[in-house]
Amino acid sequence: MRICITGGTGSLGQALVRRLLKDGAERIVVLSRDEVKQARMAEELGDPPPMRWMLGDVRDRDRLEAALWGCEVVIAAAALKRVDAVSGHPDELMKTNILGIYNTIHAAIAVGVKKVLVISSDKAVAPLNLYGASKFFAEQMAVTSNRYAWPRGTYVGAVRWGNVLGSRGSAAHVFRRQALLGQPLTITDLDMTRFIITMDEAVDFCLSALVGLRGGEIFVPVLPAARVFDLALAAAEVWNGLTTSPALLIGRRLGGEKLHEVLLSEDEVPRTLRQCLFDPPAVRYVIPPPLHDWNSAAIWAGTSLPPDFSYTSGTTDRRLSVADLIPLLKAMPEEAW
Repeated sequence: MRICITGGTGSLGQALVRRLLKDGAERIVVLSRDEVKQARMAEELGDPPPMRWMLGDVRDRDRLEAALWGCEVVIAAAALKRVDAVSGHPDELMKTNILGIYNTIHAAIAVGVKKVLVISSDKAVAPLNLYGASKFFAEQMAVTSNRYAWPRGTYVGAVRWGNVLGSRGSAAHVFRRQALLGQPLTITDLDMTRFIITMDEAVDFCLSALVGLRGGEIFVPVLPAARVFDLALAAAEVWNGLTTSPALLIGRRLGGEKLHEVLLSEDEVPRTLRQCLFDPPAVRYVIPPPLHDWNSAAIWAGTSLPPDFSYTSGTTDRRLSVADLIPLLKAMPEEAW
């Protein structure tokens, strides 16, 4: 495989690079704008022959075309992610999270990349904040761009998931830092829940989505959920040896924060399919494109969901306890880039 990862020095990008090196990828191009992280990654990895390091920004289409030349696949992971930080800077958010995806898709088409996978978020479903709105827009571009990408041999799709343990956006790292310093763990709401996916599971899901990508799909994993307060209790035990957590209720963050995550909207449920995979065994949901005139003969395999199906972190019956969360936290990397 010859692959480019935009935002490849981020936590997900690094995990993907390590997996792809292990799997014997022919070429791995990391495009990011942080030369320090690139140098650090190259040093840690030993700068193996498949690696190509390119400084650049997804806002620059010419640089993207140079990075994608000769690649078969691009995973679009570059994004501004801090909800609180980007809320006051919608223009910068638009340039990276929306224009950046637009540039990535069009650069991929221009140089003949076969598959483009956009990394989305649960916050794209009925968005409450600017970050979620930008991810919703990116998803829609990933779907509708197939009208002109598919006839040229480029298939574009997206993956959507929730809280990735081990990523910079995970509350687990905040709790870790607070627990090690002996500080109260900051909780926004005692009833708040979040879907949980490990970094290894996120990497597996990306690679499996690439295999099944036919153009215009949004792939959604089947995930367990946990109360954020239980995550804090587990963090206190793992990193501070406490069986109870001194919690500080701070209220929900400015800019829009949901009590429960939603991975499928009510409008998406009627056209969502449940797919069973066999190599490796797994179950996932796929949302086929609502308009697929670029591939009118396509039929997506899978079973329909019940009309009353609900996929939120507050209603799922797959719930992780404190005891379940402890080994997941212990397996997390000590630092998230």
